[in-house]
Amino acid sequence: MDNQIIVFDDIINVEYQEKIKNILLGDEVLSDIGEFPWYITKDVTNDNLDNSQQRPGFFHALVKYNENGDNHLGNVSSLFHELFLQLIENSCEKLNIKEVDVYQGRSFLQLPLFSKKPSVDTPHTDLFEKHFVMLYYVMDSDGDTIIYNETEKSDNYTIKQKVTPKQGRVVLFDGSLYHTAEQPINNLRCIINYDLV
Repeated sequence: MDNQIIVFDDIINVEYQEKIKNILLGDEVLSDIGEFPWYITKDVTNDNLDNSQQRPGFFHALVKYNENGDNHLGNVSSLFHELFLQLIENSCEKLNIKEVDVYQGRSFLQLPLFSKKPSVDTPHTDLFEKHFVMLYYVMDSDGDTIIYNETEKSDNYTIKQKVTPKQGRVVLFDGSLYHTAEQPINNLRCIINYDLV
């Protein structure tokens, strides 16, 4: 996926889209697992960034990155990870990828700022290792994802592509590309983010 960005709409059927949305937004409870829990984070891009803007939101770790392991493969940290396996499989199938490993998997929920103009979060990459990003939009929203041309930290990022959150849409891109999101102004912004290799 060197330097590529690929967008697919309706990566999963509408029934599955609705199920994911209802579970993540608390309208449906899985009888064998329970309610989907959200946890507060000080910054949705990365609490550890030096130039973090401290944009609070909610997250749920599905697969935790293993920075100490030889292969850095993630450790499943949530029973809800299984809910998204078909999503990963369908995305990889579209790319003709037969096998994939998960470095990290998370879900994020951002609340609208009710601001007059869009505000952009801190540009970042998820990991330093070579990987590709699978970003799934749980619902229609504002708060576009912005993917930049740059693969190194910069004082002047140039936009390669913007992707608007639409339920059922997935964007797959080279994980070395710096990226960010506009803060939502009018709606909740809910995504599922996997880093794959």
